[in-house]
Amino acid sequence: MSDSFVNQVTLDCLLNKEMYNTHLRSKKNKQQNKEERRFYKKRTFNLFKEIISGNIPKDLLPDVKYAYDNFITSTIHYFKTIDNNDIIQSEYKDTNFGLETCSEEKKINEDISYSNLEADKLLLRSVKINIPTLDKYVKRTKTKIQEDNNIILPKHKEINLSDPELKTKGLKKNNNINNIYEETKSKNKTEEKQ
Repeated sequence: MSDSFVNQVTLDCLLNKEMYNTHLRSKKNKQQNKEERRFYKKRTFNLFKEIISGNIPKDLLPDVKYAYDNFITSTIHYFKTIDNNDIIQSEYKDTNFGLETCSEEKKINEDISYSNLEADKLLLRSVKINIPTLDKYVKRTKTKIQEDNNIILPKHKEINLSDPELKTKGLKKNNNINNIYEETKSKNKTEEKQ
């Protein structure tokens, strides 16, 4: 028996009628939504192209304009975050943190285990056993290690998020569609000046 069949039988038998009907309605709504997306795909794309080029239809609903504005602000924020992350990560691509991160993780694990031992000591009775060590017989002398005064502090970095390279970053070039609006505007301006 397949998992889908078992799930269907389980839903049929164990859910009450009201819950089962709401489950069926939500499933049907999701399927209709997919079909509607597929059906209106070309018109949605065309409307988006018109709005982005500045040719907003007169009968455009305010909800669509609001959704468009939210979409644009969200995508701009998303692209800025990705670009900022890529620029910062590109500075550290040649660095090797392998051994240092392992030692830091060991220190963190040791700190956690140490705090667990302290908590156990506070809650449980402990028996002290004095085990003789060489510390009583050996004298230790400590020497100070001279540290470099060249401590590198982090600096606030200015990142140019309006770089022209970032406009088309991650886009696939398509020879069939010519959507370069800004270049045509700049060409028209240069032709008018001449």
